Amino acid sequence: MRFFALGLILLITTTALSQNREIDSLKEVLMSQEKLDKIQSLNELSWQYKNFNIDSAIYFGDQALQESLAINSKKGIAASYNSLASALQAKGQLDSALLVHEKSLEIKIQLDDSLGMADSFNNMGIAYDELGKYNLSLTHYFKALRLYESFSDQQFSVAMVLGNIGIVYKKQKEYEKVLEYYQLALNIYEDQKSDFGITVTKGNIGSVFLHLKKFKEAITFSEEAMEGFKAVGYLRYVPYMKSNMGIAYDSLGMILQARQLYLESIKEHQSYENDYELSNTLILLSANYNVSKDFKNSEQAAQRAYEIADKINALEFKSRALFEWARALAGNGNFQKAYDKISIQNSLKDSLFEENKTKQIFELQTQYETEKKEQQIVLQELKLAEQTADLQRNRILLIASILAIVFIVVLTLLQRSRIRKKQQLKLQQAQLHARETEINATISSQEKERARYARDLHDGFGQMISILNMNLKNLKDGAKPNERQEVFDASSKVIDDMYDELKNICFDLMPQTLIKHGLESALKEFTERINQPGKLQIELNTFGLEDRLTEIQEISLYRITQEWINNILKYSDATKVTLQITKDEGEITLLIEDDGSGFNKNLLISGKGNGWKNLNTRTNIIQGKLELETTPARKGNTLIVNAPSVILTSKAGNKNTVKTV
Repeated sequence: MRFFALGLILLITTTALSQNREIDSLKEVLMSQEKLDKIQSLNELSWQYKNFNIDSAIYFGDQALQESLAINSKKGIAASYNSLASALQAKGQLDSALLVHEKSLEIKIQLDDSLGMADSFNNMGIAYDELGKYNLSLTHYFKALRLYESFSDQQFSVAMVLGNIGIVYKKQKEYEKVLEYYQLALNIYEDQKSDFGITVTKGNIGSVFLHLKKFKEAITFSEEAMEGFKAVGYLRYVPYMKSNMGIAYDSLGMILQARQLYLESIKEHQSYENDYELSNTLILLSANYNVSKDFKNSEQAAQRAYEIADKINALEFKSRALFEWARALAGNGNFQKAYDKISIQNSLKDSLFEENKTKQIFELQTQYETEKKEQQIVLQELKLAEQTADLQRNRILLIASILAIVFIVVLTLLQRSRIRKKQQLKLQQAQLHARETEINATISSQEKERARYARDLHDGFGQMISILNMNLKNLKDGAKPNERQEVFDASSKVIDDMYDELKNICFDLMPQTLIKHGLESALKEFTERINQPGKLQIELNTFGLEDRLTEIQEISLYRITQEWINNILKYSDATKVTLQITKDEGEITLLIEDDGSGFNKNLLISGKGNGWKNLNTRTNIIQGKLELETTPARKGNTLIVNAPSVILTSKAGNKNTVKTV
């Protein structure tokens, strides 16, 4: 137990500087934190202060609790109770610490926080151990152990609890059980490759073998622990192992080996100013000298041990030192002084007896008061639990009723909403279908009328012009030569102009190439006409138009192209245009790019003219999307039309709107 306690002291000392740095860092960020972050920092400060300033630890733990209660954070309240309980435990107020641990545990049970519950059970086990209530301590340790074992990443916590269980059994002198749990802890540390855990546990096992009088095993484990402490740099532990090995060698009758280890241990304890262990080891050395009848050195060692024990007021060590001193004096024949030392030792024994008796009476009284308080607490908790159960039951019934009502209301609203949306959808579909039918009928009627005009003009007016031309040529034979020639030349030129104009009108109304050969051929003819004067040059690129589109698709895309190119000719300073149509399995894309100056497209979209509206109407007919990319004062404009390859319609059998491409 001394070895374990001093180990904790060493760990606390070696981490003091890093703790101070962390405390300063936490205080800096605390000023700017709120709610859960602030609670976490306050609890962390409480934990850091616990090892060297318990009052500050209690203060910060209480602050964390107040902040948690203010925002009703159960997780924060549980953590804050845990911080307060740990601080109270460190201060020695074990009963208060246990009550606070219980509060923390209750909340963790409500939150189903198994890992937090394990921590609370372990801390309560430590408190009960310090109170000497070993059965309660073991009960809580085993609860913590079962919970820790349910987590695959908590092996070090499992090993820690196994060690704590071993400590309780050691106090009960059940050394075989101690050995069993220490060995389980050692197995975990070896599996996790924890050099420090392996070393400390081997040292503890070595001390257990001393109690079991298995001295060879005690030497083996103590020696391995000693080498382990050297390897990990914890040299302060080395003299403890040497003392244990010395006791084992003494018990085996190997006096000189034991003496050498005692001398080395004394020298090292002295360098670390560890008076407590220095006095104990000097007593062991004195007894060693007495066995070998080296009474002079025994007397010197016992006298020195007594002086150190007196300085630190260690009554038990003073008594043991006086006994070995008296043995040495008697060995040298100085029986009177030996008798005096024995008399002083007997007085010390009486003092120790009275002190132990007073301590036992105080502990019994404390235990009685504690048990009385615990009984009262249990009764109060039972009443509170009964009230809580009633409240919980009523709360559950209330919540269930509210949820049922809410469910019925939500279900009703959803049903109404579904019916309303279904009706709206039907109405929208009917409206869309009517609008689509109207637009298709209008556009189809217009296109049919234009086609008829083009056919009549081409077939009728063209034939008449041809006949007139032939008649005028016949005049050449009956008129005067000069007159006939003039009439002929003039009439022939007029007729040729009329014929060309007629072809242009026919082309504008409905290009015959579009009807007979499709979109690609019509666009080629269109671009050639535009390119001929030389003012604007159009580059045409088509992809995937090997098969013809539906009639409505071809007409719409052609009219969109025609409308936009005419706009460029009228209003733009462009000299070059790229016209591209691409079709794949799912989409048709029309792209027209020019190098003219950009403009404010909002003026075009919101204008009073029909140009943009016509473009949108024809795009909607083929269920497409129209996009315009242009920026004022920047060269380059782009018109993009994306439409599906297959036009969907709600009216089956409409050959103008349905075709699989």
